[in-house]
Formats: sequence, structure tokens, C-alpha cells
Amino acid sequence: MDPAAIADALRRLDAAPGPASLRFDAPAEPLAGPLAFLPSAFNPPTIAHLSLLQRAAEAADARPAALLSTRNVEKAVTGAPLEARIEMLLLARAEGHPIAVLAANAARIIDQVAALEAAFPAADPLPIVGFDTLVRLFDPRFYADITRELDPFFERRRLVAANRGHQPLEAVAEWLRRNAPEYAHRITLVELEPEVAAVSSTLARQHAARGEPPPAVTPAIRRYLEERALYREALAPRST
Repeated sequence: MDPAAIADALRRLDAAPGPASLRFDAPAEPLAGPLAFLPSAFNPPTIAHLSLLQRAAEAADARPAALLSTRNVEKAVTGAPLEARIEMLLLARAEGHPIAVLAANAARIIDQVAALEAAFPAADPLPIVGFDTLVRLFDPRFYADITRELDPFFERRRLVAANRGHQPLEAVAEWLRRNAPEYAHRITLVELEPEVAAVSSTLARQHAARGEPPPAVTPAIRRYLEERALYREALAPRST
């Protein structure tokens, strides 16, 4: 798909009245079976995103999928246009990362699962989250009644969570024991290497904004950022 077609598809997706999802890597092919999906801003996609997708999919014996949301629970969409983020994910796939490239119009993970179930009824969605997203999942600000919404979700669904930044995996496990003990048995933990866990989209944007080769992205994504001078207009919006 060309950028204009991707942008038009994303606009229609965002305007859909209920939870909805689209596939961009192979729009005509259905998704079926276990689907380990990573919801993220991909602003831009980094090797940390791709490594987490691979590790989580292997742990769950599932197909990996990158899921770009047109909405965010805490902030407006800033940085690269959404169609550019889809293009970068497709470039990563073309480089040999076997990911499905999806988008959804839902901000919360429980609504993203509903969007995937509606669009791909033969798929079995399994969310993947980093530590920061895991904390937001259990933030009562984002629910009318968190127990009433999360109880049925975890009755049907499992989750894969990973460490982020300089936090070891033990810190994630301890946080769950303290803050979500009733759901901890439904969450599989996977550990990223420290050098990968420390990677952030923010750092890549900062380098790109200064006209420097951005670290922690694939070669094709690096060339894409350099050719289109993305992020040059300002330093480091903080969506990740």
C-alpha cells in the first residue's frame, strides 16, 4: 500500500463506531490461531519492539504482531504520522522480521483485544506489554470499574510482560505481587537483555531530530528516517 492509501485506511479505522482493526502486511489473508500482539506507538519502531515481539511469541508459541493504535489513553498522537509508522513496520517485516502489521482504533488493551476478536474471529489474541504499559493496564483511572472490567478479561485472556529500562525482571514480578496478585498467575514474564531493555523510541527520535543516524533501529528504518527527515522539526516528543 502507498502512504496515501495507508493514511486513508487509518482515518476510516479511527472513525469506525466500535472497536476495529486492520491488517496491512497481507490485508486479504485472515489471521488464525494464537496471536501475540504488541500494542505500541512505534514512534519509531526499534529493535526493542522487535526483540520483545520475538521473545514473547516464542514463549507463547504464537504468531507475533505489531499493533499500532490510532488512539492513546493518556496523550495525543505526536511525532511521525501514523502512516509513516505503518510503513516503518512494513520495512522491518521486509528485512526478515516475521511480524503481522496491524492497527486498531482502541487505546486500552482490553478494547484492543475486542477489536482483534471482531476483525479476526479465528485469532486468539495475547497482549504483550512492557513494564510501563503493565502499570497503566492496572491504573484505575482508565476504567469505570476496574475489577468488573479486568476480571472477565483475565478469565479468558493471558498476558506477556517484560522488563523495561534498567528494571530487572524481578522488579516486574514484585510489582505484580504487590499491585495485582489476583491476576499475576495469568501473566507470563519474559526477560529482555539489559542493552535491549534500555532502548527507547525517545532516544531514536532525539538522534533523528539532530540529523544523526538514530541508534537501535533496523537499517531500513534508519534509511527511511534519514531520507524523510522525520523528527527534525522538534526534539523528542515523549510518546513511545
